[in-house]
Amino acid sequence: MESSYFESRTRLLHEALKQYLNFGKEQPAVLYKAMNYAIFSGGKRLRPILFFATYEMLKQSIEIEQLKPLLPIAIALEMVHTASLIHDDLPALDNSPIRRGVKSCHLKYDPATAILAGDALLTKAFEMISLYDNKEIGVQIVQLLCNSISTRGMIGGQTVDLLSAKKQVLPLSVLEYIHKKKTGALLEASVKIACACAQAEPTVTQMLSIYAINLGLAYQIIDDLLDDDGDYELLGKEQYEDIRNNRTTYPLIIGHDKAIKMAEKLLDDSYRIIKNMKSNQKLVEFIKLIQDRLP
Repeated sequence: MESSYFESRTRLLHEALKQYLNFGKEQPAVLYKAMNYAIFSGGKRLRPILFFATYEMLKQSIEIEQLKPLLPIAIALEMVHTASLIHDDLPALDNSPIRRGVKSCHLKYDPATAILAGDALLTKAFEMISLYDNKEIGVQIVQLLCNSISTRGMIGGQTVDLLSAKKQVLPLSVLEYIHKKKTGALLEASVKIACACAQAEPTVTQMLSIYAINLGLAYQIIDDLLDDDGDYELLGKEQYEDIRNNRTTYPLIIGHDKAIKMAEKLLDDSYRIIKNMKSNQKLVEFIKLIQDRLP
């Protein structure tokens, strides 16, 4: 993505996160430290930036100052995502020692603190949404976010992923379901929430939802490929995690080359959805951002 755009939006988000996660001398200090550790240990901020980019496209480009009222929502999206990563990394789930290039939260602190830090960030996310000025749209945002992270979304996908790890053979349809829920649901929520804030037409919302789902699935396929190739730098976590946890991956089911073609097709489909939309440059750049991760 155009570096100046990404950097300016990331900087805006970062300053707001520092403001709302500044707990001073409040107790319990260790919990607040764990929350801050997880949030500020890096990350691409894809979900809040996608939220901004979608909103700006729908409004056909706006000044960065006009994004400030949307910051509580952007922060909420990042908090939910970070909470999910904290919990995913736990020994009882993916058992990942590295996240975003540093120790996972449960190793920096301990599993109990990590669980509570994830819970606290998730709760704080909905507190942030309550700060949004338009309360009617705020209710819609809560509904959209709850749906994306519920048993019908991210948590459901994680559950099926855990259950599937015990199976020798996994149908491709089940693997797609897992990734559409685990990765795609929150990306889809990011664009649907932007559509709600911009009061977009239902048909536009539906098209952008498919765009985001395709992006999420392509991103996960590429993650599978990178894990298979052992690319630590791009993954930001320990290599061969899927093999260690007996996870079925796209390369394992359909082969390395076909997995690349599938990811490329999903990204092409995403482009076709938005190619005729006005002011779509930033959403096109999102596609290129993911495409650049292809091994």
